[in-house]
Amino acid sequence: MKKVLTFLFIASFTVVFGQYDIEDAKKENEKDSDKNFSLYNLKQDIYVGGEFSLSLGTFGTYIYAAPMIGYDITEKFSAGFSAMYQFQRVVFTNASVNLSAFGGGVFTRFRPIDPILMQVEYNLFNTPDYVNNYNNRVNVPAFMAGAGYAGAMGSRSYYQILLMYDFINDPNMPLPGFILEPLHLKFGLVFYLE
Repeated sequence: MKKVLTFLFIASFTVVFGQYDIEDAKKENEKDSDKNFSLYNLKQDIYVGGEFSLSLGTFGTYIYAAPMIGYDITEKFSAGFSAMYQFQRVVFTNASVNLSAFGGGVFTRFRPIDPILMQVEYNLFNTPDYVNNYNNRVNVPAFMAGAGYAGAMGSRSYYQILLMYDFINDPNMPLPGFILEPLHLKFGLVFYLE
């Protein structure tokens, strides 16, 4: 019995003082990164960002915010979700009108070469009925595709400029047009989580 207790004591003493080398764990994680799921690897592929616009003046106010979150499926292809809120206050001589629109959608993007960015998105906006009566609200779909430039702002962030074409071109589209009505110009920032 003494021999068994001595053996258990020595075995537990060895286990207690066993060391865990963090460098070996990192190397093992890098070697098996394709096989193992880790929160660190997931955070490296998630990006957040969006667009923001503000205009203040004597004829009114315009506020636009469109956050987004995306995930790099491959090195060149990613997909994600976006949301949008827009507020307009139009001032007339004797009165003012407050209008708001909101919505969201899904997008996919492809980066064939480093600075070039191509994107397809589908959105659904709830907006005032600008055509018939702005006191009524309507749901407006938008199916847009376009291309642009992604300029680096460091190793894990970039700014983007996209020229998008709206194939549906609903007359109640809340986003302002660029030169011609179905064209929309988008500016935004993108940051990776890790």
